[in-house]
Order: sequence, then structure tokens, then C-alpha cells
Amino acid sequence: MRTALILVAALAAPIVSSASSAHSPGGHGPAVENVHIKAKDEVALEGSFYKPTAAQSPAVLLIHDAGASRAQLDPLADKLNKQGFAVLTLDLRGHGASKAGALDWDKLSDVEKKGTWSSAAQDLDAAATWILSQTNVRSTSLSLVGYGAGCALAVRHAKGDENVVCMALLAPNAADYGIDVRSDIQTLAGLPTYVVTSKDHEGERLAQEANASSGNPYVELFISPPKVASPLEDKNVPAKVAKWLADKVLPKKGR
Repeated sequence: MRTALILVAALAAPIVSSASSAHSPGGHGPAVENVHIKAKDEVALEGSFYKPTAAQSPAVLLIHDAGASRAQLDPLADKLNKQGFAVLTLDLRGHGASKAGALDWDKLSDVEKKGTWSSAAQDLDAAATWILSQTNVRSTSLSLVGYGAGCALAVRHAKGDENVVCMALLAPNAADYGIDVRSDIQTLAGLPTYVVTSKDHEGERLAQEANASSGNPYVELFISPPKVASPLEDKNVPAKVAKWLADKVLPKKGR
């Protein structure tokens, strides 16, 4: 089934993109390019591409929470890039610099938000195709990192993209904007997954249920300290996520 889905996606080929204004935040650190990507339905998207420094670097796509922007995940993007990944953060449709006219998340009704979030699956399709086609990026290695409602989009994308090798889900919910995360994640048994959540949050139960349903503990769980309201408030999380992804994807020295 996943093979059939990826063949359909490949035939659709919705990507139109360009890149401009490379910069290094604060005048130092990784080179970051502002990039312009167009989804299959012609929605224009803005993103930031953290360029790799080595050939055949694995790619990571970061997906922000509903109502936020790509800036939400800047610390994690920077950490992952320094770890050796090519990283793309994206303002999903109606968010951040991707707002346009009536497509403004803050002005949408609840019904419109549900439809827009579902349509944002096309944003991930376009972003994944874009980053895997870049110079010095390994075309068959994509990791996904989602936060909040972005986890729903990450899991849904992983179901149809065989280039996805692992994913990290920060504060996932069992369902978001009509997407059944609990059901979707259980269809991905065997895909290495790292769940970062608070104690007794539904994300903890989500991980435990996924492992129990498959009989294969493919979901690793990290519980944030009680003093933080969300995983992003824990300053140790970017390093933990980067290390976990590196252990799964990057070649070990000496091999």
C-alpha cells in the first residue's frame, strides 16, 4: 500500500520552488536560505533551508503546531543542522510568512481550520520533494519532526512516503483537526519513532498503545520534566531529539 501511495505522489510532482537570501542567524552558525515552495494546489509557501556541509547528508523536515510558525522550531533546526542534517522548516499554509489574503489561520472558523489543516498535507508533500532534490542531500533519507498538531501531519505523511526513515513527535495528541493520529501511528509499526511528551499527557498513552498493538516496541518515549508546560520549554529537548535522530540515521564512525 505504501508503495502504491508513493508512486501516485511521484506522478503528481507538484513542486515549483526557488531559493534566496542566504544568511547566518546572528552573523554566525549555519548558512540558512529563505526558500519558496509551491504546493500541488498552487498555494505558495515560505521556508528556511539549513544547508548541509557534507555530501549525502540526511534530510529533516520540521512541522510546527497549528497557529504557530516555523520560528517555533528554530532552536531544534539549528541543533539538527550542526549534528549533520540538511534541515527544512516550513510555514504551513495560512501561517507565518505563508499567510495570503483570506488564507490566514487566525481569521478562519473552526470548520475552515479543519479543512486547511487537512490540505496542509500537500505542503508536506511539496516540502519533502523539495529538500530531497537538493544538492548534497541524500534522496532516500527523510526524518520528520512534528510539534503539537504538526505531529498529525507528520504521521499522515509517513504513511505514504517510503523515504521516511524515522520521526520524532513532540507533544502529540491522539487526534487533531480530523486526523486520527492514534490509528495512523499504529499502521507504521516498525518505523522508529521518538515521542516527547509530559507525564500523563495523551501522547504518553499514544506511545504505549502503539507498542502494545504491534508487539514491537518501535516507539521510544521521553517524559519531559514536570516543571515544563510543553517539551519546547525544556532546553534539553533539542539536543535529545538531535541525538536520537543521529543515532538512527547518521553513519557511526569507524564503520
